[in-house]
Amino acid sequence: MILKNKLTRETLEITYPEFRKKFAKEIRIAFESYRRTQLNKYSYNFKDDNSMEYNFYFQLQWNFNHLGNSNWYVERI
Repeated sequence: MILKNKLTRETLEITYPEFRKKFAKEIRIAFESYRRTQLNKYSYNFKDDNSMEYNFYFQLQWNFNHLGNSNWYVERI
């Protein structure tokens, strides 16, 4: 994975497991934001947490970049 810092333009190339460890807090924040957004969309179509988590990680790059609160963004997976 290639990550870039929004402020310093520093580039970081790490593996997926390293990304999950180093950015665990940011991923959790992005997932909670994604979960709230999905639950507010369709109250009649309640999704369980497993399918919601699967959909979040399926589009991890977009979700992390747009729903997370981090100075880093995923440039390429």
